Amino acid sequence: MSLTLPEFSRIGDLVYQTLRDAIFSGELAQGARLNQDELARRLGVSRAPIRDTLNRLEAEGLVQTLSRAGGVVVAEATEQEMANIYELRAILDTACTRLACERMGAADLERLRQIVEETERVTAAQDPQGIVQAHAEFHYLIYAASGNAELTKVARNLWDRSYRYRVLALRNLDNARQGLAQHRAILTALQARDAVRAVAMAEEHDQSSIRHLRSQIARQIGDRRSHAMAAEATGS
Repeated sequence: MSLTLPEFSRIGDLVYQTLRDAIFSGELAQGARLNQDELARRLGVSRAPIRDTLNRLEAEGLVQTLSRAGGVVVAEATEQEMANIYELRAILDTACTRLACERMGAADLERLRQIVEETERVTAAQDPQGIVQAHAEFHYLIYAASGNAELTKVARNLWDRSYRYRVLALRNLDNARQGLAQHRAILTALQARDAVRAVAMAEEHDQSSIRHLRSQIARQIGDRRSHAMAAEATGS
């Protein structure tokens, strides 16, 4: 029995990561019904790791059990969830930025400069995936440069949880350009070892994301209501 436990744990973790990533990326869309048998077949596993994964994802608020019809669906992205995640991220981002300003070395600053240059390239090329990846690398480096492993772990977890919101924000090119400009300003402040300026820019970066996403989510909700009303009117 002891020989099979690590293998089961490894499979369970892989299933969890796969489904979690699929939700964050939008491959499993909001409201999509998650059938355990179908997921087990697609992933080539038994139902046990699927069931355990869905329980973990429900605890994280990423899926929900339907009370009446039964079954499990991907949870809707909401303005409140977004605000909760980004408000906490703002607190952690400013803490990481302040520590990074004190602790990051020349090699980290050079790598951060290169990431900003890469962000400029993919933004000019209007490469959505490249933009999302470059923005992630910028923040990941600052988290790591804070020198606090526990803070980094929590900050990265929140960053991962905000993935679908970041995709929504960064697919708007004007907003992506604004984010790039804010990254440049943060980099400049870090290079100058100006912690006050760096923290202020990190805070503004998060707050501007919240403002933009509020309008985007409200627009999505309005579109869904319009489509529902149109479908009801046509009887479809």
